[in-house]
Amino acid sequence: MSQSSTLTEEQKELIRKNREKALEIQKRKRKEREEKELSDVTGGQEKIAKRRKEEEDVELEEFEIGAPLLVTKKEAKERYCLPEGTLAVCSFVEKENPHRKGWNKMKLYERFEIRLRARKRYGGLEGLIEERDERARKKFEKDLDKTKHIFK
Repeated sequence: MSQSSTLTEEQKELIRKNREKALEIQKRKRKEREEKELSDVTGGQEKIAKRRKEEEDVELEEFEIGAPLLVTKKEAKERYCLPEGTLAVCSFVEKENPHRKGWNKMKLYERFEIRLRARKRYGGLEGLIEERDERARKKFEKDLDKTKHIFK
């Protein structure tokens, strides 16, 4: 006697609806948690509302759509091409390192502030993209020079 373990269409639809609900709840909770962290950094709900309005006017890059409100120090340096000195004057919140408690705390910066500082530094979105591309090109050339002896 073999039992079939296939799902009916009704069961599949129920699973799909439950998955969508779970994703919405997860998204809402993440947004609430980020807003709480952001209010700790910026100092209040009024500032959050003001920054949201300002953010609506800013053109976002593809990776920024749906991205968290807070950005790690590493991401700020790599994606936004900001040096340590600029990050030193930005507001941040420290959180326990999720990889290991004994390590240094993570510094999380407000994405909106990091984005504005990067675009101001490089003359807008196009300048920032050019800087990022230039850094990628230089890294490629450096790596190519290191491996030239291998392909002789």
